[in-house]
Amino acid sequence: MHIVAWTVVVLGSALVVVTAFVLRSRLPRVATDLLLALGGLTIGVGGLLLFDDVSVVQWILTPLLLAVWAVAHARAMFAGAGPLRT
Repeated sequence: MHIVAWTVVVLGSALVVVTAFVLRSRLPRVATDLLLALGGLTIGVGGLLLFDDVSVVQWILTPLLLAVWAVAHARAMFAGAGPLRT
């Protein structure tokens, strides 16, 4: 089961990296945000598959929070002239 979990984590990570560095400038913002959120959600599910005793709350919150985090992180890192750029 761990090989499946790590495969899911790697696929989610690859989706986030490709979306952030390649597709971000080519796709509309909504499509980019959806792909980033899907990648974050996939990473969260893969991470939970690594554990044996996961509660329902963890199954709900972890993918949701990682989906939001992936979008927020990409927006902060690639903000252009935004406040977080030095």
